[in-house]
Order: sequence, then structure tokens, then C-alpha cells
Amino acid sequence: MPTLYSQTIEANNSQSPQAINSADILSIAISHTGGTPLAGHDWWIAVVTSLPSPNDIYYYDGTSWSTEFSVAFQQPLTEINSLELLNGSGLPPGNYVFYFGIDSIANGVLDTDSLVYDSISVVSEAAIAGNEQSCGNSRQIFSVDPLPSDAYFQIDPLGATNPSSHKFPTVHTYMMLQDSSQPREVYAPTDISISNISVIESLTAGGTDFSLNFTPCPEVTGYFDHLSAVSETLQNQLTGAGNCQQYVAGTDEYRFCSHSVSVEVAAGTILGSAGGGMGQNSAALDFGLRDSRTAPLWYANLERLVSSDQHHVVCPYDYYVPGPVKAGLVAKLGVARQNLPICGSVAHDVADTAQGRWYLLGSSDFGEADHLALVPSNKRPDDVGVLSVGNSELGTDAYFFDYTETGLVNRRFSEIGPGSAIYCWDTLRNRESSLASGNAQAISGILFLQLSDATHLKIQRSSQHGSCPATTDSLSFDNAGPQFER
Repeated sequence: MPTLYSQTIEANNSQSPQAINSADILSIAISHTGGTPLAGHDWWIAVVTSLPSPNDIYYYDGTSWSTEFSVAFQQPLTEINSLELLNGSGLPPGNYVFYFGIDSIANGVLDTDSLVYDSISVVSEAAIAGNEQSCGNSRQIFSVDPLPSDAYFQIDPLGATNPSSHKFPTVHTYMMLQDSSQPREVYAPTDISISNISVIESLTAGGTDFSLNFTPCPEVTGYFDHLSAVSETLQNQLTGAGNCQQYVAGTDEYRFCSHSVSVEVAAGTILGSAGGGMGQNSAALDFGLRDSRTAPLWYANLERLVSSDQHHVVCPYDYYVPGPVKAGLVAKLGVARQNLPICGSVAHDVADTAQGRWYLLGSSDFGEADHLALVPSNKRPDDVGVLSVGNSELGTDAYFFDYTETGLVNRRFSEIGPGSAIYCWDTLRNRESSLASGNAQAISGILFLQLSDATHLKIQRSSQHGSCPATTDSLSFDNAGPQFER
């Protein structure tokens, strides 16, 4: 049925999932817009918890929270800017999902067929006692810039799409080098323990890259990718054969060797270099971070994740001590992105919509080859979307477009639900900014898709159309074309 009104529920002034500890203040507030305020409606507010029954679900009865089934309000569609329903601390450790819904039948019965709702997840965790090894509850861990400030001109945020290697949003940031032909020193951001050194040799083009995995404390793990060289101390750790394998990416062949090590390094120690002729001439130093204390990120199909580390991706620069170094890092992020969160995000799956990760139907591949991401741009998420394609039948690339607010052309993926409608994308380009002659190449033709149900979609390319037709019903799918699943 058409949605004539909308509502939101926020936790701590945010519509994003929240992780708190039980001593933190939690605020829950609702807002409502739209609709014709004539007839009465049932307003439902509830929270589903991981606590044992009878505390597994609470209802808001208009004045307080209770385990008794109750409608919150029976009233017309009143405009609400922000109504706070909860504000306090002491939420027991566990998982909570708060719901705010409205159904058009004012009978005190939860009529799901006429219900429009929003939800927000909150994870409450017990406080962690700090010790010499643990980070405790602190996120003020780093103090040293990994690169000299003049070595890089911006930081590209989390969530970049860059087929063929990164069809899905990247789980690390890019510190973009001013001049990748010149080696620049890479420093330890704090006292760290290096646990792994990986060596990636290009057997096709030549050059060697290094990756370092490190921990400042047991709960937090980080890594640097695309070092062109490592320090003599770390090079001396690579005496054994390591765990090696060869693989092909695109048309290039590589040898990857992983070395388990245990090296303690003080803050500011030179770890190696980024850029310069010894490496594979990468344009950036990759910096990624995980924090096991955070609430797990939500993905529609957890079984298809390449690594469980994707559950706890965080922004490395949020973990810096306040001061000039952190301010400089955030400023470099701001060069690439102005939308909050300034560091971007990686988990974009939205249930019952086209937005998020999709896997080639029937494929057992747990990597990123052949798959598809329909996600917001990591630099301009409010007004630019990207179809990140790994399937050769569609054309392996990341195709960017400007959102439209109505119709079936160039729509936000989060606004596409299951059904028979065919959605279409044209005026596609290979970067976030507008198409410019000489430095951006648009795809030849159009892409169109249909979300058959909540977990299956088909998408195809037509080179016979220069733009989407006025009536997308005229587009037809080849049954032999690629189909995808959650």
C-alpha cells in the first residue's frame, strides 16, 4: 500500500545502531511527518530485548514502559518533531530493538497489514575493567600520524567501491599519497604489537607490497596495507618460508606469503615506507581498524562474509587522542567527504530493499568476484549512489549516478522494495563527481533491475538504449542473464 506518512525512532539523537555500556545514558525519541490528520490511528511503540521472558518485550503505554501489551496512542496523524520516550542509564547488558509504528485501524489491535514502522538497534554492554593489557572502555589509543602530514593530501573514507578488487564497500580507509613515486616513512600510531607481516609480490608486473597486522590491546586490531618496504627489524622477521599461495586477480598473477611474528614496537617507530619504486606504486596507504567491543555490524547474510572481522569495523581516526594530530586527520577526511559520519561506513544492507550486498545466484564464492553492491557513494552518500559490479556480463566497474526523488529511474536503492516494478539507471559515470570530458568514462547503455522478492533480484545491461525509456515496462529480462541473492 502507498505510504502516506513516515516516522522515525532515534537512539541518542541518531538513526544508526548504537553501542553503549550499561552506565551510559540512553535517549529514545520519535518523530512523525506527513499524512492527513482526519481519522484516528493506532500508534505502537515497543522494544524487543534479549532478556528472558517476561522481560523480552516492553510496550510504551503513553506514559511508561510495561511488559503488558498496550497501544501507545490512539489519535490522528499529529506532526511530531521529537518526542522523548526514554532517558536514563542502567540498561541491562543485552540486545535491544526499539520500534515505532502506526497502523490506520484504531482498534487497539496490532494490524500488521496496515502498519508502517521504523526501528533502531541498541547493544548494551557491561563495563570493561581496564588493566595493563586491556583498552578498557577507552577509544583514546593513538597519538602519532602514520605518515608525515605533507605526504598525503586527503583520506578517502570507509566504504569505497573499486572493482575488480573491491566490489563490496572497503573496510579500510585510504591515506592518499601526494606523490606515489616517492617513498615516505610510515610510523607506529602508538605502542603496538605486530602479529603478522604479509608479502604480496606481483609476478606479472613486478614490485612487492607489505601488510602489517598489529594490536595496541587485545580488543583492538589494526592493519596497514601497501607498504613498499618494511624496516630492517621487520625484514629480519621474514627469514622463514611463510604460508604462501599464488592467485590471479584480473589479468595479473600474485604470490602472497603470510608470516606470523611477535614484535613489540614503540609509538613513532618507523615501520617502513609507502610509495616509491620498490612497491607496486600504490597511490595510498590503507589503514583499517577493528574493535571487538563494538556492537556487530548488521549484514543481511552473515554466512557470506569473507571474515568475521567485518562485524567490528571502526574508523581508525576516532581512536586518536584529541589534539592537533587528530584534528589534522579529520581535516584530511573532510577533503573527501562532508557528510556524517565523516569517516564513512561499510554495512549498508537494508532488509526488504535492493540496497546492500548481493551474491551471484548459485555461486559458492565467498570472496567478492562475480558479485554486486548497490550502495551509497562513500564520498557523497546523500546525493550519489553506486552500482558496484563484479559480473562480466554487466561490465565489471563501479557506476555512479545522481539520485532522483520520484519515478523508476536513478532511484535510491533503499527505496526499492520487492515487486514487479522495473527500475533503471542511466547517465552513469565512473566517479562520484559529474561527468567531465576527458577524465570520466560513462558506461555504454543502461542498467535495469527488478527485486523479485526480499532476497532475490535480477539485473541486466542494455547497450541498445542510450538512456532509460519513458516506460520501464518496455524493458525485458533475458532469463539466461545473471541473477543475485542475499
